[in-house]
Amino acid sequence: MTGWPRTIWTEARQIGALLGWPPAPGDGDAPDRFFEALRAEAHDRDAARFLGQALPRYETVLWAARTVERCSSQADPRVMAAVSAWLADPSETHRRAAYHAARAAPDPSAARLCGLAVFTSGGSLAPEGKPPYPAPKGAVGRFAAGAVLIAVADTPSRATALHQALDYGSRLAAGAPEGQP
Repeated sequence: MTGWPRTIWTEARQIGALLGWPPAPGDGDAPDRFFEALRAEAHDRDAARFLGQALPRYETVLWAARTVERCSSQADPRVMAAVSAWLADPSETHRRAAYHAARAAPDPSAARLCGLAVFTSGGSLAPEGKPPYPAPKGAVGRFAAGAVLIAVADTPSRATALHQALDYGSRLAAGAPEGQP
C-alpha cells in the first residue's frame, strides 16, 4: 500500500511518463518513496513537478493556491479570489471565472498559473457552446507546479519556502486535512 492514498498512481514511472522523464533508478517504487528520494538528492524542483502530477486535480490546485497565498507578495487578488471560489465550489462557472481572471493577470505570474491550473482541472477548454476540447493530460499539474515554483522564488528564503510547499503537498497526498502549508 502506498503512503499517498490520495494518488491513483502505484509506480513513480507512471508519473514520470506524464512528465516525459526517461526511465530512472527507483521509478518502479511507490510515488511517495520516489518523491522522498528526489528530495533526499536535493532535486526539489523535480519533486515539485512530480508532486503536481501525483496529486489529484483538486488537491493539486489547493497545493498551488495555498503556496501562492503564503509566498507570493504580488499575487493578483482577482485571480486568487477566483481560485478560492473554485476551491469552495468546483463548478463550471467558477472554473471559467478563474480562466478569465488568469488571462487578465500579468504573465508569467504564480497567480496566473494557479488560475490556469483551475481551468485545466476538468471540463472543456473550448469556448462555451463549441465542441468539447479536453485539457492536455497533466496540464493542471504543470501549471500548479509552475505556480509553486514561481511563488517560492518570490520569497527571501526560496529553499525553505520550497521545502515547506513540498511538505504541505506531501501531507495532502497522504490524506491530511487541507489546512495551511
